[in-house]
Parts: sequence; structure tokens; C-alpha cells
Amino acid sequence: MNKALIIRLSSLGDVVLASVVIDPLLEAGFKPYLLTFRPYDSIFEDDWRVTTVPAKRESIIKKDFIEQLKNMNFDLFIDLHKNFRTVFLRTRLGGKWLSYRKDSLRRRLSVRLPFLRKSYYVTQSYLSALKGLASNKSSPLPRIEVSEERLQKVSEFLPSTEFVAIAPGARYIKKRYPYYSAVARLLKEAGVEVVWVGDEKDRALVPPEVGINLCGELSLTDLLAVLKLASALVGNDSGPLHLARSVGTRCVQVYGGTHPTLGFSLFPEEGEVILRNLPCQPCDIHGKGNCRYGDYRCLEIPPEAVFEKTLSLIRNN
Repeated sequence: MNKALIIRLSSLGDVVLASVVIDPLLEAGFKPYLLTFRPYDSIFEDDWRVTTVPAKRESIIKKDFIEQLKNMNFDLFIDLHKNFRTVFLRTRLGGKWLSYRKDSLRRRLSVRLPFLRKSYYVTQSYLSALKGLASNKSSPLPRIEVSEERLQKVSEFLPSTEFVAIAPGARYIKKRYPYYSAVARLLKEAGVEVVWVGDEKDRALVPPEVGINLCGELSLTDLLAVLKLASALVGNDSGPLHLARSVGTRCVQVYGGTHPTLGFSLFPEEGEVILRNLPCQPCDIHGKGNCRYGDYRCLEIPPEAVFEKTLSLIRNN
């Protein structure tokens, strides 16, 4: 079988979304490998479809690592990152390369020019990199496999009834919805259990009296399993939300300083998107910095609205 190397180095959400090309490559007769930075390789620990090639940031352009890749004799390279590192790899490795339409200029200009804020999905663009290899019926939804053994293991410390996972964190404050505590209380009043997920930094965002706080306590693979068992996930435009998508859990995605036009929105069948759609959204392509108005108005969304969307999602699931 021919071998294809998918290259998507970071961040967590981008690596998750790169999973969209795995099945089309298999269908085209390729054995997929994925080159990514540690620890993002671990999310595919249970996924039989793909073999990961983990790398450290400082070693990706080192001579010995390049030789390692050469010795693996790949027949095809799919560049889903398109930065100076992957350009360097291309010059050193040679061979046949495919890459995606990054739409970088339009996305950056959309911060200032509202007429450029068109519909765009990164996963569809990733699939376009495969050109004639992927069929028109290839799904644009990310997918990662989780083992039954892992699901059984994590179920032992989860609620025995239905629960909603809440991921309160995001790398930048402009992407971080501030009223998840109120949403959690409303869910509890409606008889729905809450499980909080995220990294160690997110623990401080969790009210001590509501739900089970697993922030900072799970490996990425165990987090995938928890999300697969959840009735829904409520979160920001961030990595945990994309992890939930990849295991088929429906989501409520709350937007702040970013915008669906940047490519990371849910598809309609994946859940609900909550967006104020203010003239100042997006204010930055990554959501960096502070609010220019000082009031983070894009995040002033009533918790009742988030709760109602979430409850409707799980009741109609």
C-alpha cells in the first residue's frame, strides 16, 4: 500500500480538523501517517486508521529528523499547515506534494473589511488539497476513533445519567465566554449533570459547587472519551469543541472575538452556533489582545440563551 504523510503541526483544533483527510486517503489506497507536534499526536492513540509521526518543535528541521522521514519512503505528502517549516520540509524531502487553499489573505482582511466575511470551512479546504483523490461525497466532518476500553474506563468517574460537558477555557480572553457558571446552574436546575473539561489553567474558571471538575486531570485521549459519552458540549471557539466534534458529540459553540468566516465554525448538523455578529467581529484572526472598547461586548450573551440552545440540542438529539 502507498504511504501518505499528512502534515499539520499545531494547534490542537487544527490537528483535530486534519482528521478529515484520513478516510479519503484510505479509500484512495494510501496508508495515512500524520506528522504533528507532541502532545497532539496522542489524540490518535486509539485510532487504528492513522499512524502518527510525533515531533518536537525544535527538531522538525534537524538533519536527523529529515533523514528519518526520508527513510519512511512516503509516496505522497499533504501539507495542511503551509508555513516556513513545511516549505523547508518540501525542499529537503522532494517527492509529490499537495497543499490546501489557506485563504489567508481574505481571512486577515476580513477583520477590517466586512464584505469579505463569507462562508468558509477549513475542513472543506483541507479536503480540496486531495484534488482528484477524494470523492465529492467525502465528509467534511472531523472524525477520531476512541476505543471501547477507554470509554469504559472513563465512564467509571462520570455521572450515571445524561450530562453536558462545558469547556470554559480558550487561549485568549476575547474568545472566553464569561457566564458558563450561570449556564451550569441552569442546567443543574433542569436536571442535567455538568462535567467541566479543559486544562489546569481552566480550573479557576469553574464554580466549586456545580458539577464535576475534570480540568487538568485528563489526557487528551481520555478527554476524547469523556466528550464522546457527553450528551453535548458547550464551549468557545477552541480545541475542546473540535475534539467533541470529532467523536460525534453535538455542540453549542459560543463566539467572541473571532467569527465563522475564519473557518472553524460547526456545520449545521453538528450543533448550534451563537454569534452576536457585531460589526467588530472578528477583531483578530486568532482572537488575540484585549477588546478595543474595553467591554467585550461580543461576549455579552445572556446565559439563558446558551442554556436554551443546549437544552434544545440534547432533548432533540
